[in-house]
Amino acid sequence: MKMEHPRMIDTRSATLELVSDALIELRFKPDVKLDVEGMSEIVHAKRTLIAGKNMDVLAILPAELDFELNVLNMDHHALNGGCGGAQRLALAAQSAFNERLSNIYFRYHPRQHDTGIFLTEDDARKWLTTKLPEPSAS
Repeated sequence: MKMEHPRMIDTRSATLELVSDALIELRFKPDVKLDVEGMSEIVHAKRTLIAGKNMDVLAILPAELDFELNVLNMDHHALNGGCGGAQRLALAAQSAFNERLSNIYFRYHPRQHDTGIFLTEDDARKWLTTKLPEPSAS
């Protein structure tokens, strides 16, 4: 029996969708209080969708994100064993408050790969469409 790889995973806090061979869209649910367990579910779902490939992630926050404060104190990537081949992360904050909080979070918990935090989803998408420079030959 052939197992089909999922293209969409719905967690309590977000919906994640494999929209192409190079991009996962992660939409945090409005009216859901984000907690540490919810972030853990999201990291595991990203790892499942990535399945060892190199992929970018577009994360879209609701304009009014409700969360437990301890979510900001933890490196969820390190805590949950990482996301596999997650490369660039473009985060659409949707509000100035979310943008400031996201900048603070990633200052304390930097990612290995480029992270762009944007006010709008359009700006986040535009950033992801820019081609990465080719590595220079050593």
